[in-house]
Amino acid sequence: MNVVTTGMRNAFRNASRPVAILVILGLSAGLSVVNLTPARVRLAAGRPADARTSSHSASLTQPRGVAPPAGPPGIAAPTGPQWLVKSNDLALLGQQAAKEGVLMPRFTWVGCGGLSDPDGCLPGQQPIYTNYWTLRSAAESGMAGTAVFDIEPWRRTPAAQRAEPGSYICKAARLQRTDPQLKVIITPYVKPPGAMLREDVTAATCGAYAVDIQSQFTNADPDVFSAFIQRDVGDIRAVNKKVLILAGLATNSPVVQNPQNLVSDYHAALAHGVQGFWLNAADWGSENHCTAAQGGPGCPEIGVQFLEDIGLIATQPI
Repeated sequence: MNVVTTGMRNAFRNASRPVAILVILGLSAGLSVVNLTPARVRLAAGRPADARTSSHSASLTQPRGVAPPAGPPGIAAPTGPQWLVKSNDLALLGQQAAKEGVLMPRFTWVGCGGLSDPDGCLPGQQPIYTNYWTLRSAAESGMAGTAVFDIEPWRRTPAAQRAEPGSYICKAARLQRTDPQLKVIITPYVKPPGAMLREDVTAATCGAYAVDIQSQFTNADPDVFSAFIQRDVGDIRAVNKKVLILAGLATNSPVVQNPQNLVSDYHAALAHGVQGFWLNAADWGSENHCTAAQGGPGCPEIGVQFLEDIGLIATQPI
């Protein structure tokens, strides 16, 4: 006979024990509430509920690093890395997540527009500019919010700007003086890596809101990635202690990655002081090497697995 049943018998044996009865009823109600709390599982089509759930994602109800819906006063928002993704890449990731029965996290910024992202910008998304003059025009019109300046040696950036990248990177960073409501994320890319590092440092020196280190070309080699990020972050911090630093991660760049390497790079970047990431799941067209098992063009299955492995895939209640 356990404590509860003994208490019940003693309580009901004597009508003068109302306090004991109330205590027992309260205990029973508490046990019922505990047993009725719904479990939360990953609903993956065609697989056991725990087939790919990481130890982190099983307990998550709100993705880390993304602002949650407004909550009761006094409850602090979770903190963590900031995230940037292009809208067309997000569409591929979202389609894959839907196939697998999981919920995608909300990203801090969703880039849109420009030749590198043919999708039109929707309210709340952040425009990507590859030409300084179009970015300047937006700033002069009083644009509020965040914009991305993606200056690279491609046809999307005018040759004159690529001939003097430092000058135009600095001008883009300083547009925040013309338009105080504008925050510019600058994402230089050029070969060799030393030249890209100089452009990252220029963006930081000139006061960019954020600098994205386009490190995704090293995702296949964790040691190279870690060394590159460590050096770049150190040089950026030497000139600007406040600038937000992002690092690039890609499912295919266009070399197909695996989730384990991305997880390793993610943690290495955080350890070296990176505060956010640009996640790429690009469809490289004729250069695409992603298989059907990897989600097809863009390898979105790898991206979904990576997000789950770092605890950013939300679960669904039964």
